[in-house]
Amino acid sequence: MNIKDKILVFTLSKDNDFKNIKIGSNVNYFIADLSNEKIDVINRVKDKFITFDSKISKMKGSFVIVSQFSFDDNLTIVPSLQEAYDYIEMEEMERQLNL
Repeated sequence: MNIKDKILVFTLSKDNDFKNIKIGSNVNYFIADLSNEKIDVINRVKDKFITFDSKISKMKGSFVIVSQFSFDDNLTIVPSLQEAYDYIEMEEMERQLNL
């Protein structure tokens, strides 16, 4: 199976939420595309992203945020969707090599 088949890209709902995201066995990698969000919206949901990242890490998955703003040092934030895909692929290679 191609790694891209196991990646879910999502945006925030109109309520600035992402609670309908289901963490399942067929999806291990998540990308939050916040490229069109303002910093005040991002700051309101930042704590939820930190909790979500922790859950994904425990299941040996990856969570990457696409944003022009660097709003938290503990989250993986990249400026483009392509970089998010690249980051996940590199992280998966490292896992396979046990690095």
